[in-house]
Amino acid sequence: MFVHLYQYRLKTIIRSKEEFFWILLFPILLGTFFYVAFSNISKSTENFSTIPVAVALDDEDTFFQSYLDALSGDASSILEITYTDDEEAEQLLKNEKVTGIITSQNGEVTLTISQSGIYQSILKEIVDGYIQSYDVIHSVDLSDNSKLELVLSKLSSNQDYIRNLDFTNGNTDIFVDYYYSLIAMACLFAAFSGQSCADGILANLSPQGMRKCLSPVHRMTMILADITASCTFPIIANVAVIIYLSYILKVNLGGSMPLIFATSVLGTIIGVTVGLCVGSIYKIKKEAKIGLLSALSLFSSFLSGLMVGGIKYDIEKHAPFINKLNPATVITDALYSLNIYDTYEKYITCMIILAVMSVVLCMISYFMIRREYYADL
Repeated sequence: MFVHLYQYRLKTIIRSKEEFFWILLFPILLGTFFYVAFSNISKSTENFSTIPVAVALDDEDTFFQSYLDALSGDASSILEITYTDDEEAEQLLKNEKVTGIITSQNGEVTLTISQSGIYQSILKEIVDGYIQSYDVIHSVDLSDNSKLELVLSKLSSNQDYIRNLDFTNGNTDIFVDYYYSLIAMACLFAAFSGQSCADGILANLSPQGMRKCLSPVHRMTMILADITASCTFPIIANVAVIIYLSYILKVNLGGSMPLIFATSVLGTIIGVTVGLCVGSIYKIKKEAKIGLLSALSLFSSFLSGLMVGGIKYDIEKHAPFINKLNPATVITDALYSLNIYDTYEKYITCMIILAVMSVVLCMISYFMIRREYYADL
């Protein structure tokens, strides 16, 4: 009988267009929109290319020209130089064909730019570096060859006093948090399945509930079969969302994929039990329950950073208890810890919190459902 009830409930969920859309299709669509938007931003801000620059020099400044030529010449160089006069250089800058204009008149080097940005900052560093080196050389007694050679050797040697250390092997892209919040939202959208499960169990909420209450099947068997089926489809849907993000869109979620799936499973159970709790309140109409669950899911996802990146860090600073009670934030913290940390201490803590939430919500849902008795149907 358990298998029969399980299959019946599972077919009901799959045939529900609303649940199928919100639990499976909507997270996939939103993940696709995130990918289109964030990939373009990453390409424009993180992928470095050769900087086009217009250079106008007087005939006497051959030393500065040699300095610039050393920074250009092939595809891997920093600069792509166009030697021209002042008038044409200004036209190139106006038409955005070059990032800036470097001029040298009577030994004075200047940089002209039309806007600020990372490339313009690099050009400024190049010009400032030359001016500093030029001032150092001309401050030395040029008649003393030994001092001049020492200064030139020091300037030509680029001693590196910084050692690069990797604090993590995970994905440090700032946009990965949005995908974590998306997964958390998909988990909480399982609440719609939990709400419809409660409607199908309680006799005063649906004809299906009436038939089940009149059946000779044990109440516990009926509840377990319906809850198990209500968890099955959202779990499969969320696993499909993670697979789509990781293997179709090639989003680096970081961490171990089995543990990411485990986090999704526990988060989905929380979503289902939240829906059961709200759905078991018989005094609220079905439409109001759906609106309440939508608001709870989206607000919880908002606090985890789905709409405003970094908001959960502000909450952690001023009201950390909210992050501990917000299931979406706990889910994103678990995924983030898998990505960043080499140890599983933070991840285990998040999973324990999720497990406690699941048990508490399951107990509340069970006692609300099993206490319903009816004088007549």
